[in-house]
Amino acid sequence: MCPTSPTKSKSELVIIVESGRCSHGRCIFCSFSKKPEVMPPDFERLKKDLDSKLTHHYDIVKYFNSGSFLDKNQMPVDFQKYLISRCIEYGVSELIIECLPLHITEGNLSVIKEACSGKNLKVCFALGLEVADDAVLKKICKGFKMSDYLKSVSLLKKEGFLVRTYLMANLPFVDDISESLGNSVRFALEHSDSVAIINAYAYGYAPLFDMWMQDKWRPLSKKEFDALVKKYCTDKKIDIYFDDYISYPRFSHQEVLKGATVENLINPAYIVWQDYIDRFYEVPKEKKYALFLPCAFRKPYSTSKTHREIMRRLVPLPFYAALHQVMISNPGVIPREFEGKYPFAHYDWPEWEETPAIKRKYIEVTQKRVEDYLSNHHYTKVFSYFKPSSESYVALKNACKKLKIDLISCTEESLYSEISGASEEDAGNVLIERRMLDGLVRCLRKNM
Repeated sequence: MCPTSPTKSKSELVIIVESGRCSHGRCIFCSFSKKPEVMPPDFERLKKDLDSKLTHHYDIVKYFNSGSFLDKNQMPVDFQKYLISRCIEYGVSELIIECLPLHITEGNLSVIKEACSGKNLKVCFALGLEVADDAVLKKICKGFKMSDYLKSVSLLKKEGFLVRTYLMANLPFVDDISESLGNSVRFALEHSDSVAIINAYAYGYAPLFDMWMQDKWRPLSKKEFDALVKKYCTDKKIDIYFDDYISYPRFSHQEVLKGATVENLINPAYIVWQDYIDRFYEVPKEKKYALFLPCAFRKPYSTSKTHREIMRRLVPLPFYAALHQVMISNPGVIPREFEGKYPFAHYDWPEWEETPAIKRKYIEVTQKRVEDYLSNHHYTKVFSYFKPSSESYVALKNACKKLKIDLISCTEESLYSEISGASEEDAGNVLIERRMLDGLVRCLRKNM
């Protein structure tokens, strides 16, 4: 398997700061420059931040400001000089900064060159070429052409600077991602001192995130990415990054999603989340046992009476830390650690609005989501605690049967029927009746 991050024999410090907006700010994968508010380029703030992070020697310092280091509107000249002086003070061997070709001029470079004069600090400019294809560069709104990149490389080398080229794997508007990456790697290696291949990923304010929600593009999983970049793993000039800065989905537009409708079952926000949970999320290593639980009207779920009572009985168990609580609801499969995120804490599915057709659709969609989740995440044992007639429970049972997973239900159905009688009008409260919770605990103790 290809390691998707470089083997670090040298000490390295990465600093990422907000400092004004990128002068271009239109790249489709960039979320930073499209945020409503961005911290301004303030010398004292930048100085304080740097002083708190660069406190001893590092071989390499990477200073990224999500734009252009040579743009005086993003990086005050005084701070450009200060950063270099601090790197020299701590004996840093190489400083890597990022910049658009627009700002790579002899005048701007002279500031950096003068500050480094006679010192042992090498300065490397990271150029985000992304892809060696003018047609694709235009479609991803990169704002420059390959010829602009080449002019910048020529000037940087002439002035004695190093060049590092960033490429993105799996960009949209590419017919063959393997062929495109191959062409880009060959081009970048010819003109760079080092190359970084990054798995393209999308964030909430970026147009690429909208493409993900619209199912027009999706990021590569680790398995897919490793297969794509495997041929480049042995090249010492190439660093490979699968999950640098990958995070859970963040949405720029947030509204409460209401109604027992198909739209509130297959909402794009749910689809993106389930894709993330299936292919990028990793179950915490200590969580060996899955306990699937119902949702609740009050959000986050842990604030509801049902979940408070369940958790009150679970927490004292000696194996509590190994239990992974996972909810099932119309947004899909929801690990406990995400219950407060949007939209999991911002939806309403009134059960009384469910029609027979909606119930059938719910089971169909939810079963597939559970299948995908359990196919990607392995547990030693799988438990559940639902009311017996719950559509979520039906979907979970069907999924486990299809995957040949032994599902252990901790709901004592005969006791449930006895307590609820023939009616399930107050079924939610039945699950937290003392005898039912005793049964849940007995089941877990017996099977652990």
